[in-house]
Amino acid sequence: MKLKTPEEGTLRKAATFLATLGIGVATYIAIVEAGGGAPACLAGGGGCETVASSSYSHVLGINIAIFGVVGYVALLGAALLRGDGARMAGFVLGLGGFGYSVFLTYLELFKIEAICQWCVASAVLMTLLFGLNAVRMVSYVGRPA
Repeated sequence: MKLKTPEEGTLRKAATFLATLGIGVATYIAIVEAGGGAPACLAGGGGCETVASSSYSHVLGINIAIFGVVGYVALLGAALLRGDGARMAGFVLGLGGFGYSVFLTYLELFKIEAICQWCVASAVLMTLLFGLNAVRMVSYVGRPA
């Protein structure tokens, strides 16, 4: 049985939805941490606070959630645009975001030794966005927009 590739419009709508959720998650983390706090751990525990207060939560003095917001906005732009340029941009951005999410998850598990559920949510969203953009690129590059 052969699986049918979703229509490109369906892939773009799903990517638009997931990128918008990602913007919300990353913005929440950035705003809370900018105020000197940590994201609320809805599932309990102190993992979010531990991760937020770690030395890994900033790169060059910039909260990594800001990089997340920028990445999700760029992925949203790629999802809203048509054509090969947008398809390839979505793939490259998704690959970069996925790779960075894997690295951050490694840091949480093995260096910080705490898990932030908001970070996990972001990693899941980025993984899904990478998958959608990979399917979109492989299936539709070279086809008319």
